[in-house]
Amino acid sequence: MRLSAISPGDIVRVSVRGRVFHGVVRGTVPGGLQVEPIERNISYRQIKARDVVEHWAKRGRPRAEAEADENPAQASFDHLLDR
Repeated sequence: MRLSAISPGDIVRVSVRGRVFHGVVRGTVPGGLQVEPIERNISYRQIKARDVVEHWAKRGRPRAEAEADENPAQASFDHLLDR
């Protein structure tokens, strides 16, 4: 798998020497990725590109400020805040 599509915050499924686990990508290191395993009892923190089995990108729908203000049914609590 190419590492150019993987960025910090993404989740990857990794298989290192037959041990399969999930991890959150924290950054890149020369020749691989730095991950934080989600499962317990996993000591691998650096993986290579060939160890990545699956990849889920952290994506979200961008929201504009105007979109939140357009809904008249949405209640506002601004009047309750101390100013």
